[in-house]
Amino acid sequence: MQQCGEVVLEFLRCPLCGASLVFLDKGKLQCTKCGHIYSIGDDGIIDMLPDSLVFGRDRQWMRWYDENAGQYYRLFHRIIPIFTLGLETRARRKWAKLLELRKGDKVLDVATGTGKNLPLLRKTVGKNGLVVGVDISISMLRYARRIAKKYQNVVLIRANASYLPLKDSYFDGVFHVGGINTFEMQELAIREMFRVARMGAKIVIVDEGLDPKLRNTKRGQKLLKQNALYSSLPPVDEIKKYSDYLRVEWGILLNKWLAFWPYYLVEARKTLEV
Repeated sequence: MQQCGEVVLEFLRCPLCGASLVFLDKGKLQCTKCGHIYSIGDDGIIDMLPDSLVFGRDRQWMRWYDENAGQYYRLFHRIIPIFTLGLETRARRKWAKLLELRKGDKVLDVATGTGKNLPLLRKTVGKNGLVVGVDISISMLRYARRIAKKYQNVVLIRANASYLPLKDSYFDGVFHVGGINTFEMQELAIREMFRVARMGAKIVIVDEGLDPKLRNTKRGQKLLKQNALYSSLPPVDEIKKYSDYLRVEWGILLNKWLAFWPYYLVEARKTLEV
């Protein structure tokens, strides 16, 4: 399955107006309603991010990730796996299993970054499934491409998670690890994750957050000083608008010597119409 093949028209839509797309000449897609043109790079990355859909903190973080993608790649693909003795990778695998995906399923990885989740999601859905990775940073996606190019059924798209260029009720699972705490329009991004999921599909969201029970302890205070985002809370109220099934889990990734990355995990199932 080629990233620029006809198959992408099955699930893409214009992020500006929601209409379907058609191919123009090589490397271009056009909206059938508003006429906006989107490009497909020589590397296969589909750019669905008009400048008008980047706001506030999203623009700041996009620039930061564009400038620091190389360091981020080395950190998450080389340093952290060693630093955590492989625990971080195993945790991602455990979180992805909560999606309950099967061979042939279609899964969306929101804020895919440098592609850390792509191999495990691809392994789960198999060669007949589909993995779509979306990120706001083109530099991060170019590193993710190093992984995606190994597979014919992994598609990378540059887009704002709050304006996904994807059709309604298409995916069998939606995965997000890291980022939602900093989104400019968090509530809209949550809505988008549920909009593109089919009814009954699982949505799993993981991001930085320290268990409230630990925040007044010496250890907790130390962690909160290290990173202000550890004070973040899971977007439970936003998720409840689209799900009657919701579970929250708190955890801390540990290595042999110290605590690393306190997190919250939200496991939900789409049970309500968006």
